[in-house]
Amino acid sequence: MTKRLTLGMLSLLLVFSTSAVVLAQGYETMPEDAKIVELGGEGYEDLEPGVRGGTFYISVFGSGPKKWNDVTSHETSTTRYTNTMFRGLMMLHPISGALVTDLAKSYEISEDGLEITFHLRRINWSDGTPFTADDVLFTYNDLIFNEDIETDSRDGLELPDGTFPVFEKVDDNTITVTMSMIFRPIFNQLTVNIMPKHKLAEFVHKLNPDVPAGTFNGVWGLDTDPAELVGLGPYIVESYEPDQQVVMRRNPYYYTYDQNGIQLPYCDKVIELIVASMDVELLKFRNGETYAWGCRASDVPILKREEAVKGFTVTIGSGVYGTLWFTVNQDYGLGEDDPAKDQLRELFRNIKFRQAISHAMDKQSIINNLYNGLATPQWSPVSTPSPFYAGRDSYGGPVTEVNAVTYEYDLETAAALLDEIGILDTDGDGIREFADGTPVEFELNTNAGNTLREGFCLIMQEDLTNIGLKVNFNPVDFNTLVTRLLGGTIYQAVVLGLTGGDEPHGGSNVYLTTGGLHFWHYSAAEEPYEYEKRIEELFDLGVGTWNNDEAFEYYKEYQRLYASQDLGMNFSVNQAYTYVCYNFVGNKEIISPVTSPTAVNSIARDLFFLKMD
Repeated sequence: MTKRLTLGMLSLLLVFSTSAVVLAQGYETMPEDAKIVELGGEGYEDLEPGVRGGTFYISVFGSGPKKWNDVTSHETSTTRYTNTMFRGLMMLHPISGALVTDLAKSYEISEDGLEITFHLRRINWSDGTPFTADDVLFTYNDLIFNEDIETDSRDGLELPDGTFPVFEKVDDNTITVTMSMIFRPIFNQLTVNIMPKHKLAEFVHKLNPDVPAGTFNGVWGLDTDPAELVGLGPYIVESYEPDQQVVMRRNPYYYTYDQNGIQLPYCDKVIELIVASMDVELLKFRNGETYAWGCRASDVPILKREEAVKGFTVTIGSGVYGTLWFTVNQDYGLGEDDPAKDQLRELFRNIKFRQAISHAMDKQSIINNLYNGLATPQWSPVSTPSPFYAGRDSYGGPVTEVNAVTYEYDLETAAALLDEIGILDTDGDGIREFADGTPVEFELNTNAGNTLREGFCLIMQEDLTNIGLKVNFNPVDFNTLVTRLLGGTIYQAVVLGLTGGDEPHGGSNVYLTTGGLHFWHYSAAEEPYEYEKRIEELFDLGVGTWNNDEAFEYYKEYQRLYASQDLGMNFSVNQAYTYVCYNFVGNKEIISPVTSPTAVNSIARDLFFLKMD
C-alpha cells in the first residue's frame, strides 16, 4: 500500500466554510455517485466534519520514491505515494479494517458464488476524463494479467486451478468478475489500484504494437512531468525534489464528500519531507515542522514528557500488521561457478543453520533495548492482529500461542546445531570454519537510517559472533537494498520488514515459490522442496472455501510448517503501535495500525483537517 520546507505550528492556513454545500473545483456539482462519509455516524463515531484548507506536513526517511507507476512497484517507498494517487474497486475501512466498496458503489454475487457484478461510480479522473469500465478492464486484462509487465499483483489473483478471474464489461459503468472456482480472498485482491487507460494504453505493446514489449515497465518514472500524472485518489503529485520533498496537491475530482457536502480531502496539500534518519524525523516533529509521526517505541518516554507542554498526543496500541525479519539468501551465487559462494549457499540452505540463527536471536534484548519493552516475540508470517493468526485458538479467537512454533534464545542449542552440520571452530580463534578451513563469514545489510533495524542488526551481529559466525554489518540505501533483494543471487543476509494484513493470501507473492517476492529462494519455482509444495497446497485450500473456520485450519498448518521447516525468514518481534500527532490535527482519533497520516495505505488522510484550539 514513501515520502524541505519547514513550517511552524502556528503558521497554519485554515479556510473555513459555513455553506451547507460547497462546489468542488473540478465538479460543477457533487456527482450523483459521490461517496458520502458520515463523520460522527456509524463507523465514524469519534470523528467530526472538518474545514477545508491548509497544508499537512509529515516526514519519511530514505531516498524517496523510485517511480510513480503503481503496477510495477515493489517497494513501500513508491507505494506510499501511489496508494494516495489511486484507488481500487474495494478498500479497507479506515477504522474497522473491513472490506468495503470504493470505486465500485455496489455489487452482487451469483447464487453459485462464481460471478460478481460490480456497479461503478460515475466519476472523473483528476484531469476530468470520465472513469469507466474500460479503465478496470485495462488494469486487470492488459496490465496485471499481461506477462510482458512486471507486477506483484498477478500472484494474488491466480486461482488454485491455475486460472485467473475473467473481467468483462457489461456497459460503461458495470463489469463482471467470473471465477472458475470459489476464491474466498477475491475481494481483498480487488483493492488493486485502477490505472488510467487514456494515459497509459499507448505504452502497452499488447494494445499498441508500435512500442516494444515491456515498454510499460519504464513508464511514469521519476523523470515524468508531474502534470502528466492522473489518478482517482485524494492527492496527486505536484512536484518532487530528490532527497528533499514530495508535494501532493488535492485532486479536484475526488469523489468523496462529508455529510455537509464538503469535498474531501480537507487539506489542500500534503508535503512529505524526505530525511536522512528517524532521529531527524523525531527532531522535526518535536520542532513542530511535521504534524504526525509513527514514532519508535524508544521515543515514547521523551515524547510523553513533552506532550502536555507542546500540545500533542502519544498513542500506544496493541500489535501492528507486518513482520520484521532476518533472512539468508539460499540462492546466493547460484550459477556463478564460484566454490566459495557455493559452500556459503549450501550452508544457508541447511535448515539446521537457519534454526541455529533463530536460537541465537535474543528477542528479549531486542524488545528491551530497541522497543522500550513495547513489543512481543514474533514467530509467524501472519500478522498477530489477523483473525487467521495461528497463535489463536480458532478463527478470530483469543491469542493463546498454543500453536506457536518458538525458538527460545539458547546459544548452546544454536552452537550444537552448527556442530551437527560440521561447522566447527577447528583452530580455536572463535570463528567457525567450513570443512576446507575457510572461516564462515557473511555480510548483513539493512536500510541505512532506520535506527531500529540497524540496532537489530547490531544485536544479531553480537549474538552470531557468540556462536562463532563472523558477520560484517553494512547498512545501505533502501532502494538499493530492495534492488539487491530482488536480484536473487546478489545479497548474503538482510534485515527488513514486510507489510501485512488480515488475509494470509495477501502474502502469496511472498510465500508461494513462484511469488515475485520469494526472495530467499527464487530457484524454488523450478525445484521446490516438499514442504514448499505443501505450503502451496495449503494456500489453495485456504482460498477454496467460504468457511473461515475451515480456512483457519489450513492457514494454521501453513504457519507452523513455515516456522518449523522453512524459516526462509527468521522473524523477530512485533512492536506495539506507537504514534504521535499534534492536537491541532482534527480527526486524529482515526489513527490506528489500519491507517494513519504516514501509513503506506493512508486512506484516513482524506479526513484530517487543521484547526486552532
